[in-house]
Amino acid sequence: MTLTIPDTVLSWSRGLASLSPGVVPCRGLRPDEWRETHQRCGEFVERWGMQAHAAGWDTLRLFGVHPELGTIRGDYSGILVTLSVDIHEVTPEWIKLGRWTAYRHEPVKMPGMIPIWETKQ
Repeated sequence: MTLTIPDTVLSWSRGLASLSPGVVPCRGLRPDEWRETHQRCGEFVERWGMQAHAAGWDTLRLFGVHPELGTIRGDYSGILVTLSVDIHEVTPEWIKLGRWTAYRHEPVKMPGMIPIWETKQ
């Protein structure tokens, strides 16, 4: 049996791989915060990517940022953009992050949001 990785999950993996953990990609992130986020997001895609895709999570809800202000605008930030805790569960309704639960309807996708790997610092 061959496992086919969906294009969405491949785009997450490729997008994150295009970013350097040593170069902050957008405004609002500190270098140490970005290194940890980059590592944890890569681990999320590897461990939970297929399940997140199957549960209907999309790129912007996970990895979205404001095109000019990055994570300074928290209402434009995907739930994994400042990831500093372990993921424990992924369902169609929520993702458990440490002691916190991110529900599918939060954050609301904002007009103009882009994936963090499309930012131009």
